[in-house]
Amino acid sequence: MATHYARTVAHIDELLVMIFAYLDDRALSRAACVCKHWSEIALDGLWHEVHDLRRALAVLAPLALKPERAFASTGRPPNAYAFRRPLTPDDWQRFRRYSIRVRRIRHDQRRALTTAELARRHVPLHSKIFDDLSATCPYPDIFPNLQSLIWFSCAPERQHFSLAFMHRRVKHLGLHLYRSEPGSSTGFLHQVCSRCVGVTSLEVRMEAPIRQLEDDALILLRGLCHLQQVSFPLFSITPRILVQLSGLRCLEAISLGHPAQAQPGDRTDVAEFSPIIADDGFVTLRSLAFGAQVPDVTRLLNTALFPAKLTRLHLKSVATASPAVVRDFFCAIQERCISLVNLSLDYIIAPDSALVSPPPPLHERPALATFRPLFRARALRIFEFRWDFALNLSDDDMDEFARSWPSLESLQLNPEPVPEPDGPKLSLRALVPFARHCANLRYLALYVDARTVPDIPPMLRTPRLVPFQRLETFAVGLSIIAKPEPVTLFLSQLLPLGCAVRCGLRWPDAFDLALEHALVPLDVRTEMNTFWMCWTEVAKMLPIATKARLEEKATYADLERKMRALEVSRSEDQRRLSDLEREVVDLRGRTGRTP
Repeated sequence: MATHYARTVAHIDELLVMIFAYLDDRALSRAACVCKHWSEIALDGLWHEVHDLRRALAVLAPLALKPERAFASTGRPPNAYAFRRPLTPDDWQRFRRYSIRVRRIRHDQRRALTTAELARRHVPLHSKIFDDLSATCPYPDIFPNLQSLIWFSCAPERQHFSLAFMHRRVKHLGLHLYRSEPGSSTGFLHQVCSRCVGVTSLEVRMEAPIRQLEDDALILLRGLCHLQQVSFPLFSITPRILVQLSGLRCLEAISLGHPAQAQPGDRTDVAEFSPIIADDGFVTLRSLAFGAQVPDVTRLLNTALFPAKLTRLHLKSVATASPAVVRDFFCAIQERCISLVNLSLDYIIAPDSALVSPPPPLHERPALATFRPLFRARALRIFEFRWDFALNLSDDDMDEFARSWPSLESLQLNPEPVPEPDGPKLSLRALVPFARHCANLRYLALYVDARTVPDIPPMLRTPRLVPFQRLETFAVGLSIIAKPEPVTLFLSQLLPLGCAVRCGLRWPDAFDLALEHALVPLDVRTEMNTFWMCWTEVAKMLPIATKARLEEKATYADLERKMRALEVSRSEDQRRLSDLEREVVDLRGRTGRTP
C-alpha cells in the first residue's frame, strides 16, 4: 500500500510542476534523468526560459571559438562562438525535443547579472551562427512555441540577429534601439513588424535620447497594431509618441522603465508637452505613465479628450512646481479621474535634477492643504508623492491625513528627500494615526526624525494606541536616527510580526551625484551612511522585539484572565457565604435558638 501510494504521488503532474518550480537548472537536469515521466516535466521547466543562448545552441551542435570581425561600435576582440561543424537534419531532429519547450528567450548583453555572465558577455555568438540557423532549419520556426523574446544586443550591428527567432506567435517583444544614420534601421524595424504581427506587449530601451530615435519608435508603434502594453524609458514618451499610442485600439497600459535598469531619457525632450489627442483616442487605456511638467499635465487633464477611465496614473515630473500648482493638479485628478485607484507624482532626483541651494523655506513646500483635494477621491487606494526636499507636514497633519483617507492601502510621502541639517517635522508619532484609522494599509513610506522616540505606555491598554493590522512594509529611506534600540522598542508596539523595515535609496548612485551637484555638505552626505546602518540594525532587531512584545501581551492577557477568574471565584464564594448566613438565620428563627 505504501509503495503504491508513493508511486501515485510521484506521478501527479501538477504536484511535480510545483516542486520542480523551486529547483535550479542543475537540479532539474538531474530530475530529468530519473524516469521518462519526470524527464518530460523537468525538461519543460529547464527549457521554459532561456537566459544563455550560447548554452542552448550548444545542444544543437558543438561550439568553438572562431575569428570574428570586430564591430566598430564595441571594439570587441575578433573571437566569437560558432558551430564547430555544419548542421545536419539529425541535429535539428534531436534539438526539436527541446526547442518546442522554449517559451521565453532573454538575450541581454547590456546588463550582466552574475560573475559568470560577466565573463561570457565579452565572448558573443559568431554572426555565422545566425546565418547557419536560418539556412539549415527544416522547420518554419526555430522555437515554434516562443511567446516572449527580449533582445538587448551589445551593438547595433547585432540587432538583426534577433530576426531568426521572430514569428507571429511571439506576444512579448523587447528591443534596444540604437542611434544610427537616418533610415539605416528602417528595414530592420519593418521586418520586426511583419514577423511579429501578434505582439501584444512591447518593451523598448534606447541608447540615446528619444529625440534621436523618435522616428524609429514610431515605426514600431505603427506596425504593431495589436499592442496592449507598452514600456518606454524615462522621459521618452513625447507628444508625438503619445498621439501615436492613442490610436492603438487595444492598448491598456503605458509604463516607464526603471531608471536604474535602463538608460533614462533627457528631461528636455518632454519639457513642452501639449499633445493633441483624437476624439476616439485611448479607448481601452486604463494605466498611463509618462514624464512632463505638472502644469502641462493639469491642462491636459482638464481637456475633454484625456482618458477619464484611468485606474492608474504615474507622472514623472520634469521639474518641481509650487504647492499651488501641485494642488491644481490634484484638483484636476479629483474632478476628472473618478475611477483612479493608483496615483503617483514623482520627481526623480538624478544628476540632471535642478536642485536649489539653499533649500526653499517651509512655506514654499507642499503642505497639508496641497493634498486636501485628494481626500475627496474616494476610489484612490495607492498614492505616491516624491519631491526634492522634505515636505511641510507635521504629526498633527498626519492625523487629518489618516482620518480623511481611511481606505489607503499604500502610501509613500516623499521618503527619500535631499537631506537637511535640521531634519523633517515628522516624527515616529506620525505612524500612530495611520495605525488607528487605515486598517487596510499594507505599505507605508515616510521620512521621519527618529532621534526622539515618543513616550507611549508599554502596554497596549489605552485606546490611544492601536497597532497596524495588515502593514507588510514600513520604508524610511534614510530618515534621521540616533540609536536603533529605542526605535526598535517603539516600532515593536505598532508594527505587526513579519512587517519589514526597508531603508536606503532606490537609485543611490544618481542620488549621490545629484547631492554633489547641489552642493550638499560632505558631512551631511556622510551621515546618511550612519543612518542606513542604524536602520539596518532596526530591521534585524525588530522581529525579535515584536515577538517578545507579543509574548508579553499574551502573558499579560493570561494574567488578566486568571485575575478575572479569581474575581469570579471570590464573588461566587461571597454569594455562597451569604446564602449560608441566611440559612443559619432562618434555622435559628424556626428553632427559637439564639447564639
